Amino acid sequence: MSVDSPSSDRNPSPPPEFQEDKDLLEAGVIRNTTFSKHWLFSTLMKLIEEVEKENDNKESEEGQNDFSVDVDEELQTELCKLWDMSMNSEVVQFLNEFKAVEIFVGIIGKSQAPRVTEICIGILGNMACDSEVCVTMSENEKVRKMVLLLLDNSDPQTLNETTRFLYTSLSNPAAREEWIRAINEAENIQEHINFIFQSSTNSDLLRNTAEFLDVLLDVDEELCQKWATPLLIQSMLEAFKQIGCKHSTALETYLHIFQLMSTTETGVESLVECADSLCPPLMKYLGILCEDEIVGLEGREAALASALSVLNVIFTSHDDTATMLLKDERLLRIFLKILEPLMPYIQKINDESLSETKPDTATSAGECAKGDNIESNQEPTISTKDETKEEDLDGETDESDEDEMSEKSKQLMMMLYQVLQGFTFDFLFSIHMAMTEEDEEEKEKTSTECSNQHKNLFTYMNESVSRVRLNYFIATLKDAANDTFNPVDTMKTAATKFQLDRLERIIKSVEEGRYVHRENSNDNGT
Repeated sequence: MSVDSPSSDRNPSPPPEFQEDKDLLEAGVIRNTTFSKHWLFSTLMKLIEEVEKENDNKESEEGQNDFSVDVDEELQTELCKLWDMSMNSEVVQFLNEFKAVEIFVGIIGKSQAPRVTEICIGILGNMACDSEVCVTMSENEKVRKMVLLLLDNSDPQTLNETTRFLYTSLSNPAAREEWIRAINEAENIQEHINFIFQSSTNSDLLRNTAEFLDVLLDVDEELCQKWATPLLIQSMLEAFKQIGCKHSTALETYLHIFQLMSTTETGVESLVECADSLCPPLMKYLGILCEDEIVGLEGREAALASALSVLNVIFTSHDDTATMLLKDERLLRIFLKILEPLMPYIQKINDESLSETKPDTATSAGECAKGDNIESNQEPTISTKDETKEEDLDGETDESDEDEMSEKSKQLMMMLYQVLQGFTFDFLFSIHMAMTEEDEEEKEKTSTECSNQHKNLFTYMNESVSRVRLNYFIATLKDAANDTFNPVDTMKTAATKFQLDRLERIIKSVEEGRYVHRENSNDNGT
């Protein structure tokens, strides 16, 4: 990564004088590369001299603005070349061998030139992609202090490289403990993160900051508990407005952070407190994904699971939110539309699983995930980004063949199914409780509006939902049933109470194992 410059998108060539003298070039190159040691040392010396000159000028000029100074364009170009070179592992080893980390830390500490600071922390970020060098830097107290102090920097590009460095370091299991300890001991780190989320309009910075925060909260449960505050959630929602509600890797990261918060007691309390602000963008995201007639799931499974999981936590913890989500068919439509493309995957996964253990046994019509022994009223733990998008610290994806990638896809699909199963269970349980109260109060006529609302939901299913989608929905509820509550019974009760004949027939067919995958010409919904 580098700043924008004509030569920043390729590795630099050695200076002309070295190209003319091949013997000198070959004698002075970094091992297994064509990069000149002499050029590298000269560039570092120029930088050191420039920073010393900058500090001398600063001492002689009172009132100097910290960010009004920058090195000349020619040196910036050379530094950008060095930045590009630092993506090469051999160059990284060479820089580390000759104590370049100490040089860059010293330059960052002295320089007031924003581009110099950005490039130096960017080079260190590239060096951190080497696992051994990353560990060495994590053990250096000067490096840790300098990087964390940079979170208070006001230059967006410097912050961008700083958060990238932190994400890379925390993603290294051998290096992260030192960083976690330093972050816990440092002051105002969360405040700096909040400020970035609240005030930045730089999409790269918002993405990198979220990725840094995501991996930090994922690997430190105590910090997740401590930092899961309403202020952080509201700050993230400001960033949410900038990145938009359409699916992106950045949005997926934000959703995963909310989901991580929902696994802690304080996080649940904070999410519920922010429900009025948080639920609309979550519902908007789900609504956008469900705009198409057939929802595309691949690559979106984790984000969907995170959004639904957070909504479910709020739904089961906040009566007003539950009432709001039950008032119209939007949430129900989301369940139905996601289940339609998801269930064939789940059936295939279970068919394969059963064929391994019972080669002569086929999956029964309505039992889509029974073999997983899922407690439907328990929220499953969503896989972390590290588990689903692993990348080694040298910048190359983990070696895996198509079968292993397929296995990851299966895990993601099953994870999404478990989240949906739990949410639909809670959705029907809430309706069951409300209908029970309505029956008890029927004589007093105090709950007519709520009763009509439930009638509308079931009437919508009876008249406007295709048989295939209802099959999948009812089968999911059937698999979610436990000894305490069977949500299909609520469906049957409502179908009988509101005289919804089509819905009754479909429920009966699913219960009997007659799993219909195509529309019956006499039983068609829209």
